[in-house]
Amino acid sequence: MAPSEPHPFLRPLLLGGGALQLPDRILPGPMEGITAGSFVRVMTGAGLVSAWVTPFLRLSTDVPRTARLREKLAAFQTPLPGTDQPPPLIVQIMGKDIPLLAAAAARLAGLGVAGVDLNCACPSPAVVANGAGGARLTDPAWVRDALLALRRACPGIGISVKLRTGRRDPAEMPAILAAVRAAQPDFIMLHLRTVAEGYSTVAHGWERLARAKELLPDRILFGSGDIFTAADALALHRQAGVDGVTPARGLLRNPWLIRDLRAACAGQAAPEPDRTEKNAFLHHLCANARDAGDWRPGFILELARNLFGVRSARFRRLTEAATPDAMLAVLDSPDRHA
Repeated sequence: MAPSEPHPFLRPLLLGGGALQLPDRILPGPMEGITAGSFVRVMTGAGLVSAWVTPFLRLSTDVPRTARLREKLAAFQTPLPGTDQPPPLIVQIMGKDIPLLAAAAARLAGLGVAGVDLNCACPSPAVVANGAGGARLTDPAWVRDALLALRRACPGIGISVKLRTGRRDPAEMPAILAAVRAAQPDFIMLHLRTVAEGYSTVAHGWERLARAKELLPDRILFGSGDIFTAADALALHRQAGVDGVTPARGLLRNPWLIRDLRAACAGQAAPEPDRTEKNAFLHHLCANARDAGDWRPGFILELARNLFGVRSARFRRLTEAATPDAMLAVLDSPDRHA
């Protein structure tokens, strides 16, 4: 990479044959129960993301009505700072009925989304037992056919797929990736664990991503899994050659992670957020959720656990707060660093 060239993660990514584009190749990984509501609104309003991928929309019988889809996507329409435009949105869909998936994708395309992502990665036992999510990896031809059907239904937007390195064994990966490559999606998001491994610690996970890039020399590959710092993401690029990254749980520990990674890719140092900034972020988020009527105590506590730690006095006091105003009072109180 010549000194004048931007880091590969900072290059725009064309979608749908060039009709649309993502501003860079750093995407927040979708997190069920987290990537929604106040988290999306606050992150967008603070300029901490450049695009979104939604958690999966599960499709089993019918295509959701347009009004229902608009309702589910409302938080993602928050404008970026200094603009009247929201960030590009990729909607993740999941199911096992290809015509139903294609019909839903077409309806989403009519709502102006930038892309549709096919979830073949969810490791939830209930989802897998029903034959969706990660269970689809046992039938690579189905994954290929589903992606081709999505492309036919939505020629003008991005088509992508979320995968794991196998259903039970990484040895399954070559057959899966060969099928995906044949469908030529705009990009592929690959989590380093297999479905069976869930979220457990695995050895040599980045080596699996490096092998995947070897098998996908002409496809855009986003790496996912164990990206908690900007240094992690840059190391993953050096070691595995991935074209982009999708940090997820790392955003719970550091909501500024994507900003930090953009800075690191440009050779700049980003300031480390201190406890005051973390407290202000959580305060803003809690107030936003209260005012919007979608406050969920478990959601706030999950972020607080990651931001402050379970042993902190602030976290313990938040667990005792029964209302959003009570939580805000805790966050307004002096920080004794306990």
